[in-house]
Amino acid sequence: MFKPHTGTKTSVLFVQKWNDNPKAGALCPKSDDYNIFFATMQEPSKDSSGDKIYCKNADGSFTLDTHGHLIVKHDLFNHDGLTKDGIAEAFSEFAKKEKLSFF
Repeated sequence: MFKPHTGTKTSVLFVQKWNDNPKAGALCPKSDDYNIFFATMQEPSKDSSGDKIYCKNADGSFTLDTHGHLIVKHDLFNHDGLTKDGIAEAFSEFAKKEKLSFF
């Protein structure tokens, strides 16, 4: 499902198991109503031919990371402070707020 050039969009699902057992240690108390995190990538990282799209600076030059590598344009995560925060940072905040046990 993560192989390139398949033409299939990928979805990732994280599941938290309910556990109210005080002997096992309550990992995630069961709730009748709970928040759900949902995000969709808005910034394409590849063009219609499947080639990667790279970040550019204001002068039109390509943005490089601290190792001199091109940075792929996307909104999944902040690349070493060189790109905007993305889905990963938003999920991190959500997980902390919801006190998810796996985070």
